Amino acid sequence: MSANSSFIISNKSATQTPCVDINEYLWMNHFDLTSLLPTMIFFFAIYGLIIIFGVLGNTLVILSLIRHKSLQSVRNLFIISLSVTDIIISIVSGTVTPITAFSKIWIFGELLCYFIPLIQGASLCFSSLTLTAIAIDRYILIIFPTKRPIQKRQAIKIIGLDFALATAISLPMFIKQRFIKYENFCGQFCTEDWSSDNMGRSIYGTVVFIFQFVAPLTIIFFCYTMISLKLTKVSLIFVSVKFTTTLFKKQTFYRQQVLKRRLRTNRMLIAMVGVFVCCWMPAVVFNFLRDYHWLPNFISQQEYLIGIITHCISMSSTIWNPCLYTLLNDQFRMAFLDLLHSFRIVP
Repeated sequence: MSANSSFIISNKSATQTPCVDINEYLWMNHFDLTSLLPTMIFFFAIYGLIIIFGVLGNTLVILSLIRHKSLQSVRNLFIISLSVTDIIISIVSGTVTPITAFSKIWIFGELLCYFIPLIQGASLCFSSLTLTAIAIDRYILIIFPTKRPIQKRQAIKIIGLDFALATAISLPMFIKQRFIKYENFCGQFCTEDWSSDNMGRSIYGTVVFIFQFVAPLTIIFFCYTMISLKLTKVSLIFVSVKFTTTLFKKQTFYRQQVLKRRLRTNRMLIAMVGVFVCCWMPAVVFNFLRDYHWLPNFISQQEYLIGIITHCISMSSTIWNPCLYTLLNDQFRMAFLDLLHSFRIVP
């Protein structure tokens, strides 16, 4: 979230007072609810819970996968990278964004003014690209079973490529970031400055929207649709075999167990994508509409509040993935319990 909104830029000469507190100004002129102490306390409590559970849950995922060699598959290498990203998002976005949104000023220094937005943007883009890589890996494994699947070394290269691409896509935010002081408001501000290229900001927002969501979700939807159709077809074949012959019972039973595991894994991965979309889409749509100045007036009047609400929803994604792994995957659940037992957290 930008350190200051269109309020500041559009009201730069609103008062002759040498220095005005931005929160007082927004409350007096726009009834901005994020200027109120109860609002701050409420959201700081929510962010605190998100940070605690996000960091603990994803740390548990990483330690469990490192501890159990049987879980160190290509898919789980991607999941480790997602968990690392979620920890970064929890710590960085979970602290910087609410503090900046409620104080409206930037207190983290000039250097971080440039790097924090880059880290936040790259983390989101990396997550969507990694989910795409997981979908492609599953697609190759199930649709083309005779084809050589992605190997661990290739997976590490893909993770590195995703990181580089995510950083490149987010780099304009680093370039356009400015650490400035407005004449009429107290404090210093960190904001993107596209004043000389308003159309460029809209175009960039569209490009980010396409690369972060439209293209990855199109690929993911195609992959999981084809996987689901293939698994459903195989499942129907097993049902017909079950009722027409008793030959090769052991082979049939083994293949059915493999199919069941693949169906469970498929459900877990689809659920991960669903959670990602549901959590991040409100913030992405909000930012997209803001880039094009399409926000309704009643939302523009509470831009900080709506921004912090959508950001809270997106941050909650860092909590849900460890929950999904536990609920929908037996191996993960056993690994988590084993790790907790080793820490003497559970009997």
